[in-house]
Amino acid sequence: MYKLYNVKTWGSLSIHLLLEEMEAPYTNIWMTPEQVREPAFRAISPLGMIPALGLSDGRTLIESAAIVSFLVAAHPEKHLSPPPGSEDHGEFLSLLHFMSTEIYGTGNLVFYASRYADNEAAEEVIKARTRQQVDGYWMLLEKRLTGSGPWLMGREFSALDLYAFMLTLWGQPSEEALLQRFPAVAKLTTAVRAR
Repeated sequence: MYKLYNVKTWGSLSIHLLLEEMEAPYTNIWMTPEQVREPAFRAISPLGMIPALGLSDGRTLIESAAIVSFLVAAHPEKHLSPPPGSEDHGEFLSLLHFMSTEIYGTGNLVFYASRYADNEAAEEVIKARTRQQVDGYWMLLEKRLTGSGPWLMGREFSALDLYAFMLTLWGQPSEEALLQRFPAVAKLTTAVRAR
């Protein structure tokens, strides 16, 4: 049985949704941001990273894209990714890591701009440029969905769709504004909510 270390509105949502979709046995361990900083959790996840997925042998996985990759490979009978080793699976991994590193990673700069700026004006510049960059990434997914949707892998629902859904919740300046700019992405999120 898995243990999902989870903080509401953090990056554990895609893993939580995936475990539910797979009907995989797991224990959900709700945490607060304060608990994540405590030594007890740092013994499980040394960097205090959420999500963290506890495995049956006591080891812990971190990084949402790595956990998604592990779960779809560990449960191929659930068909939430193309078969591992196939060319479609290579495309699946490419899209997953694109979303993880570019949309998620870059998008986080909006929330943590003060770490990289010396003053409020510089912070606003970082936020504006980050939003512009991330919108370009969303446009790539919008084009993909428009051309071959309704799901990111075409006609087949996959873990990618859950991951994209999670990322839309952090849209800038709001989820609603993001979905208004990208109607095919909005259609995907509506379909995910309906599952």
